Amino acid sequence: MNPEHQSRRVPWPRLNRRQVLTGALAGAGLLGAGFATSSGTDILAQAGRNDPLRSATVAFTSGTSREGIGIEMVQRLAPNSRVMPGIEDLGPAARQQQFLDRCTAWITQLPDHRRDLATSALLDLWVLTDSLPATVASWDQPWRYIWPRDAAFAAVALARVGMVDLAWQHLLHLQSLQSQDGSFAARFTPDLGLAPDERPSQFDALGLLLWAVSEVHAVGARTTGRKDGAVTLETMAPMLRRSSRHLLHLTERGTVLPPVSSDYWEVSESQVTLGTAGPTLLGLQALVRLAEHSSGLWDHIDGGAEALGDSCNAFEATFSRTFIANGLQRYPTSGGLDSAVAYLPAAGAGLDLGESTLDHVWERLRQPAGGIKPGHGWIFDHTSWTPSTSLMGVGFARIGATAQADGVLDWLSSHRTQAGSFPEKVSAEGAAVSVAPLSWTASNVIITLDELHCARP
Repeated sequence: MNPEHQSRRVPWPRLNRRQVLTGALAGAGLLGAGFATSSGTDILAQAGRNDPLRSATVAFTSGTSREGIGIEMVQRLAPNSRVMPGIEDLGPAARQQQFLDRCTAWITQLPDHRRDLATSALLDLWVLTDSLPATVASWDQPWRYIWPRDAAFAAVALARVGMVDLAWQHLLHLQSLQSQDGSFAARFTPDLGLAPDERPSQFDALGLLLWAVSEVHAVGARTTGRKDGAVTLETMAPMLRRSSRHLLHLTERGTVLPPVSSDYWEVSESQVTLGTAGPTLLGLQALVRLAEHSSGLWDHIDGGAEALGDSCNAFEATFSRTFIANGLQRYPTSGGLDSAVAYLPAAGAGLDLGESTLDHVWERLRQPAGGIKPGHGWIFDHTSWTPSTSLMGVGFARIGATAQADGVLDWLSSHRTQAGSFPEKVSAEGAAVSVAPLSWTASNVIITLDELHCARP
């Protein structure tokens, strides 16, 4: 993070999204160690059974305040709204309608039976984005942060529904939070842009944000012309230069795996994970695509834009002889299957990852309610996790596995809360649990719908 941010820390709870469930066990790093103790399994199972539905949705309760609301308050909420009735300040309701109006052209491209699902996803994304510099993960306190990972998917979703300008604003905000060495804090407070604690940076942010820049740039180029897209890209020069330098340095120009880091599991690790290595590959591929439109941005690299292509090819080989050669497990040679494999087809990474690969991962990670868990080593309980499930939906859609992608959307649609929001988890019995809405899941639903139904020029 920037030097001025390093000197100003917010006295904030140190819980993360996973520690809300696991307590001290996650903080002790037992997840990364593969849950070596049987006693830990019993404790984690008990923790899973006690995970309630913290909010059925988030809604504005005044002109300036939004809150997580429970089932009783949901009864007062109008359909297709995240604004409680009776608020004197008409601002939130007006902004909500303006947001939906801007999405009208996109929604009309969808089949009738998908428009309610799309509206739910859009409203979830709106209420976690409105009047903020970038989208937060959710609104309950342990989730009320801007995670670069989640914000990257939100930016892509916003661009897909026609809000390229807002997507760029969010990415520019993330650029302002990047440290000079190219790293990002694990998460940031939405009001001050500060890291709330001393948690180490998470390396997946680099690759996923570069992928988001590439995706938003591509949408902008399709809708406003390549010249305008290239001009916008120049505004991202600081992030592109810092990120490319950092990626090439830490992977030794693609010849080694990235450093050990926490990933979307939000736990300490002792080995490089697929959730970090996969986004690293996506970031290098994104840089190669971006270099086609902005060769002058890479003069700081020895070898210039050509070096980006060479480094990307080298890392594909590194990734292939480690993760791919050993079955795309969580760790280079162990750990079992991980839903992070979906990052690759979801972002169009190639690597010949087709339906059979995703089908195999889905079947092995399937939970009793019908969704999937994050990975083989995730043994807290029998809940289905909507971020992992919806990311697989994006992957299926992008490789053309429409039946599987539609199945994912059907499942997500039928497991929304009473307010229509997407929860983080679904219990073994099929009930929404944990927190709702979750912006990453909503973003994945939007991207999946866009891949399935919206024509590309």
